[in-house]
Amino acid sequence: VTKEGDRTWNPCVGSQYLDQSTGCTDCPADQWSAAANSDPTCTACPTGKGVASGAGTQESDCTWNACVASQYLDQSTGCTDCPADQWSAAANSDPTCTACPTGKG
Repeated sequence: VTKEGDRTWNPCVGSQYLDQSTGCTDCPADQWSAAANSDPTCTACPTGKGVASGAGTQESDCTWNACVASQYLDQSTGCTDCPADQWSAAANSDPTCTACPTGKG
């Protein structure tokens, strides 16, 4: 600070961005930032992945979102439709679906 009214903000810790009027602020949900961030924004997680607000310090902190009903979670590609004659409930994070009872599909 050189005179009253002038402010120089320090870089923010990881998971924050620099708001020039208020200082360091947590990144919104599904966004991350590295340490020493002086940018006014955070970086969005890849499609299908998310992270809690203020919790992401690197892209690898973004994890796959739970899948909708009738999908399973493939850790390489994300949510994938269940095969024929299989099902899953909503918010599925399992790597498989459940087989339908015999005679149903």
